[in-house]
Amino acid sequence: MALKIKPADGQSFKSFEIEIKEFDWKSRCDINNRYLECQGNVPSFEFWGNIILDFTTIKEKELNNYSNDEIMAICTKIYEYANSKKK
Repeated sequence: MALKIKPADGQSFKSFEIEIKEFDWKSRCDINNRYLECQGNVPSFEFWGNIILDFTTIKEKELNNYSNDEIMAICTKIYEYANSKKK
């Protein structure tokens, strides 16, 4: 499934799409548990990269092609998708 990644206020990258892996209950639990584990702490940059590597089709070599803002936007969109009501 493709997700459209758009810049938030103050970000200047162009919108793009990424492919995410199928989300099931186990995947949803996994991503939420990761966020809960770092609640109250600032997550490491590696945390964000691993979210992308584990839940999208993006490979490690490709990940370095994205800016920090793009990486944060991808993770935010993945989290929103995982927790949105499915139609």
